[in-house]
Amino acid sequence: MDFSSMVNGDIARFLPYHMSKPLSVIQKDLGVKHLFRLNASESPFGVSKKVRDVLASYEERMAYFPDAHAYELKQKLKSIYGYNVNHITVGADTQELVSLLCRAFLNPDVNVIIPQLSSVNLERSAQLSGARIITTGIMDDWTADLDAVLDSINERTRMVLISNPSNPLGAFNVYTDLEAFMELVPPDVIVVLDEELIDFLGPGYRDLYPLIVAHPNLLVLRSFSHAYGLASLRIGYMLSGEEICGLINVLRDPYNVSQLALDCACAALDDRSFVKRVVHAYDVERNRFRDFCGYYGLTMLNTRTSSVTIDFGTQAERYYNALVQLGIFTRPLSYLGLNTLINISMGRPNVTDYLLSKLEEFIVADSQALKAAQEEEAARIASADDSDESMENSRSKKRRSIAKRHHLRSKLGSPDDGSDEQLLAEMEREAAAKEAAVDAAHAADGADVSHATAVPDAASADTAATTDAATVTAAAAAATSTADTHVAP
Repeated sequence: MDFSSMVNGDIARFLPYHMSKPLSVIQKDLGVKHLFRLNASESPFGVSKKVRDVLASYEERMAYFPDAHAYELKQKLKSIYGYNVNHITVGADTQELVSLLCRAFLNPDVNVIIPQLSSVNLERSAQLSGARIITTGIMDDWTADLDAVLDSINERTRMVLISNPSNPLGAFNVYTDLEAFMELVPPDVIVVLDEELIDFLGPGYRDLYPLIVAHPNLLVLRSFSHAYGLASLRIGYMLSGEEICGLINVLRDPYNVSQLALDCACAALDDRSFVKRVVHAYDVERNRFRDFCGYYGLTMLNTRTSSVTIDFGTQAERYYNALVQLGIFTRPLSYLGLNTLINISMGRPNVTDYLLSKLEEFIVADSQALKAAQEEEAARIASADDSDESMENSRSKKRRSIAKRHHLRSKLGSPDDGSDEQLLAEMEREAAAKEAAVDAAHAADGADVSHATAVPDAASADTAATTDAATVTAAAAAATSTADTHVAP
């Protein structure tokens, strides 16, 4: 039986989500003492004490079904942020909520617009619906080009999906730009903003809830996975107009989120000081990476989330593979068409110490190899110059000898048979051939010189610049596969 011919939509075209081996198995395979997973934006700072108290006393609630309406969590969000409880939908993190939205509103007859470098998870959910995906460009600061999104909307456009901040780069469209954008979006086009990483922006962030109230076609997704440290519990929520909230509640499973996740989320919201400490800790580690990049002349993207993105140039793939062998897992962004960039989830200070020390070893080794290659090339050129000088001296002696012989013949009245001129011409041809061979050898040797990163003097260290996103837009558009989306042949 060919069951693939019976499934809905484009499901048969896809392969299951690629899941890595358990960390314990990977650690054993590599034979390393420690393993550091710095590729998933997971918090290394644990959970608040209030969450630990919930975990310690949860046993007595294990036998009961969870609250299908997430009543206490919704009331908590209302009391803290002033949200209308009828505008809140709780789900198994943002991924389930995006999937529910795609199931509800997308089909093969409509299209969905997703800016480049937004989020591979958003794209995967849209692809599974069978809807046509329209990809739009980004600005020089890596943020979504909202004008390009508006220009791409047509009569078949059903939804716009934007990760804001983008994941993993962390580029962020500000409130005023989004406000102007929503004024121009047709009311029958649903705009979904995934704010999974929003907590890291700190006090400068302006809540989009007033825009949701003003525009019923605007939805915002939030997560407890990162700054709150609840990734394994899988819980998040959606803010939307009441009508969309009701439609999604029809689709979602009644007990889609465990009671443990609901209680821990409530406790996490009660401890905002813990989140502030976590965000500050990330800021400290981010500055350490920025100082490191400034000293070694590397470019680090100027973003503010739980990870950093560094441009390692042509050495990116080699550095990534070398780190894997040491038990350090980072995220190369070649799956986005950004072959020179590596995204690194920040860890505790001791992890940063270890990672930066290994990167420093790679960079210093490359610098030494480059210096040795340059010295070897200089010595080769000097040797060739000495050889050229020796040949020129030899030719000069022969010219003087021929000139003396020619002068003597003239003085004695001996006939000139032309042999002296022929000998001089032959010498010139030999000299020209040898010079051409030397030039060709120099050109071949120069092509092999390494382009490794040079180590600067401490006095000349500069702050890392921001990579221009425009230089990689075309490469990102050309990327046909992602790390998390697998299409069957």
